[in-house]
Amino acid sequence: MSRDRGPRRRRKPEEAERVILAAARTFLAERPFREMTVEGVMVRTGLSRPAFYAYFRDRYEVVTRLLEGIGGLLFALDWRWLSAEEDEEEAREVLVDALRAGSRTFVEYGPVLRAIADAAGYDARVEQDYRYGLIERLVGAVASRIARDVEAGLSPSNIDPEETARALVLMTERYLLDAFGSPDRRPSRREMATVFATLEEIWVRTLYG
Repeated sequence: MSRDRGPRRRRKPEEAERVILAAARTFLAERPFREMTVEGVMVRTGLSRPAFYAYFRDRYEVVTRLLEGIGGLLFALDWRWLSAEEDEEEAREVLVDALRAGSRTFVEYGPVLRAIADAAGYDARVEQDYRYGLIERLVGAVASRIARDVEAGLSPSNIDPEETARALVLMTERYLLDAFGSPDRRPSRREMATVFATLEEIWVRTLYG
């Protein structure tokens, strides 16, 4: 274990915080959240174990901070479809682009997102930020987009925007975590293409026929 510990040096506070977050992200890309300890993170940083508590209360707060960055990225990737006004053909194309971009984020950060989802089952703070923060915000944004499409005649008039959004978002989150959330294996290009195509088929058929 000690051979993994790099030389310690004094770091600026903001740099030390970034180093700890990067070490936590790397740890969770390789091993599940249940195995994550403060020592297991700090041994990768070149910082002392007590230094962890200068920036974070516990491992759950680290996970919450990681979620902030990844969640912001997901919204940024989806924003063109969530906010834009297009005709049906353009809406399909923009939606497919958003789904592919969001799915690639799960390919890159899947084990970390899986760890965050697991942590939400243990800690109310993480659950609040993940389930009732990120997921519910995304459900609301998708519901607003669906409602606009129904009103514009782009989507079927008999679908409920809120419930359809909730079903699509929760299904997609679970599906992508199952496909890309394991730290033990990397998906092949063929597997990724199949997952992307499946999601696109479900979303496009549901929303645009």
